[in-house]
Amino acid sequence: MIIAEALNKSAPLSLERRRLVEYLTQQNYAYLLAHANDSLSEAQTSLFHQLLQRLHLGEPLAYVIGEQEFYGLSFKVNPAVLIPRADTELLIDTAVPLLNSLSHPRCLDLGTGSGAIAITLCALCPHIEMTAVDVSIDALAVAQDNASRLLKERVTQLSWLHSDWYNNVSGHYDIIVSNPPYIAEGDTHLTEDGLPFEPQLALTSPWRGTQALQHIITEAPRFLTRPGYLLVEHGYDQENPVHALMKEAGFNHIKTYQDLNRLPRLTSGILR
Repeated sequence: MIIAEALNKSAPLSLERRRLVEYLTQQNYAYLLAHANDSLSEAQTSLFHQLLQRLHLGEPLAYVIGEQEFYGLSFKVNPAVLIPRADTELLIDTAVPLLNSLSHPRCLDLGTGSGAIAITLCALCPHIEMTAVDVSIDALAVAQDNASRLLKERVTQLSWLHSDWYNNVSGHYDIIVSNPPYIAEGDTHLTEDGLPFEPQLALTSPWRGTQALQHIITEAPRFLTRPGYLLVEHGYDQENPVHALMKEAGFNHIKTYQDLNRLPRLTSGILR
C-alpha cells in the first residue's frame, strides 16, 4: 500500500487514517504528503488495516494508537483511564496563575486517571508539590508511567495515593483540583463518540451525575489551607448545583468558566 492510498481523503475516517499513518511511520503530515507515492512496509500495511478496523468498530483513536495529546504533552492511555479532553485544558489555564502566585504550593488532584492534570501542572509549575489520587490501581500505573516519561528528573514533585477520593488523604493543601465523573447514569451520550470503550467509573456518578461533585466539594474544607482554592470540572448543566454546594461548604468568590463551546465547564471557589 502506498501512503497516498492510506491517506485517502475521500474515505470514511479520513482524519483518523491520517493519524494512523503518522503513528505508523513516525512522520508528520507534511512529510507524508511529500512522500505520498512511497510504500508502507508489509508490516505497516497489515497493522494499518488492523487498527483501521478497530476504528470502524467505534474504538477511540487514542486507545487504538495508545496516546493522546493534552496541553502539548503526549500521554499514554488505555481503557483503564479516561482519554484527556481539550476542554480540561481550561482547568490548567485557571490553576497555573493561582499556583504561580504561591511560593511553594501544595496541590491535590482527585481522580487523576492518566495523570494529565497533575503532570501538566507539575511541568508548568516547577515549585509545586503535587499529590495525585485515584481509586483505580490500573489508572495509577498509567499515570506513574506518564510521569516518569514526561517529568523525568522532576518526577519527585509528584506523589501517588490509592484512595477513594479523600479516604486515605491526610494533611492540608493550597489547591484541590478535580475532573470527576459527572455524567448521569443511563445518559444517552454514553452510547456515543467512543464512550462505551472508556471506564464508566471515570464517567458516571449517581444522583444525576452530582454525587462525586457533592462529596469533593463538601469535604474539601477539611483538607484546604486558608485561603484555599477548589477547582472542579463539571457538566454544562451543573453550574447552579455546583455553585450552591460551594456556597454551602463555605466557599466565596465562586466563579464559573466556559469551555471551548462556550458552555459552563469549570467552577472555582476560595475558602478563607
